[in-house]
Amino acid sequence: MRSLRERLAALQPSPARPARPRPAGVPIDAVVPGSYLPGRIGEVFVVERAREEDDVRRLLEHTPLAPSLFVPGAPAVHPEEIVFLDTETTGLAGGTGTHVFLIGLGHFEAGRLVVRQFFMRGPNEEPALLDALHEALAPFRLLVSFNGRAFDWPLIEGRFILHGYRPRFDFAHLDILHPARRVWRHRLANCTLSNLEASLFGVRRSEDVPGWLIPQMYFDYLRDGDARRLRPVFAHNHEDIATLVRLTDLLVRATAAPESVLDHPADRAGLALLLLNRGELMRGIDLLADALEDGDQIDPTLRRRAEMELGRWLKRLDRTPEAVPLWRKMCDRAARRRPLDLYPFEELAKYYEHQARDLVAAEAVVERALRLLDLHGEYHGRSSLLHRLERIRRKQARARARVRPRETGPTAGPVG
Repeated sequence: MRSLRERLAALQPSPARPARPRPAGVPIDAVVPGSYLPGRIGEVFVVERAREEDDVRRLLEHTPLAPSLFVPGAPAVHPEEIVFLDTETTGLAGGTGTHVFLIGLGHFEAGRLVVRQFFMRGPNEEPALLDALHEALAPFRLLVSFNGRAFDWPLIEGRFILHGYRPRFDFAHLDILHPARRVWRHRLANCTLSNLEASLFGVRRSEDVPGWLIPQMYFDYLRDGDARRLRPVFAHNHEDIATLVRLTDLLVRATAAPESVLDHPADRAGLALLLLNRGELMRGIDLLADALEDGDQIDPTLRRRAEMELGRWLKRLDRTPEAVPLWRKMCDRAARRRPLDLYPFEELAKYYEHQARDLVAAEAVVERALRLLDLHGEYHGRSSLLHRLERIRRKQARARARVRPRETGPTAGPVG
């Protein structure tokens, strides 16, 4: 029988296994031009490339740039204080088992877009990768990503925590996916980065690797050490950074001059709703009214929402008479559709009854809505309309009763 000391010794953790030697193959520095960046923990392979095309440098024209519309409370920044982030990972679901093996950072330097890509040749290099990332991000005041709030950044933070780091970064985070969806989801089939790139900028990558395939390509590299299969992964990551820059520039220009940048009324309506949501009331109202001038080109669901929002804000700002032509148009359009949309009839009737004090017009609106319900064989909202009609007619009767005594009362005789 073993002694207590022998049993305790058996519970001690076994010595750490030495790192498995990297498979002989084609190294990454023979495939992608880069260099090894020494750090406090270890070295990291880094690829650096500059872009000077006009469409990726145009963001430099916006100085300073105020991202507070998209990130409430964010301070104004200069383009050189922005860093663009995109990652490639070992899985698309996230979680502690998912590693970030390639991190792309883009920033402006000397009038050019400089893209730096930090690559992890194996899991043992992760601490060095994170240390290099921490140092690279420190100078910037605004981080721009695409779905980064939900995926990239939580994953990076999780890897930091797993290695005992709790770094603090002094930057705001603009996830460009959310404003892009607000503006373009009503017109485009989807708002993936690749579809936005193709639809808004006409960029179609001829030999791009699909994102879902990238994790397996990295696992194959870890198995056989052949980095040649990763060349398109580096290109994919680099182009994602460039598209992030183009998309940020387009949103900034659209916010400044939407009528000249956004050709489609659905895009202008989407931006107007975003402006209203962020408290830019005057600009949002004007832009929404402009978009609804071409309302026939807008999806019916978006048009109804836009019309309701415009009417609601005009009422809240005591500009209700400006909403009357809008509600009249909505009534005419609703009369041709089933089921009957009672919203514009109710708003118009309330305006005539309570503000314009035109009971005859209020009665006519309610009666029209009731006739349309009868014509369509529909019953929704009927009791509410009947209740309103009875109240209007009672008011009319009281008004006639007040007038009648003055009309039929005794006439004073001639003064003698």
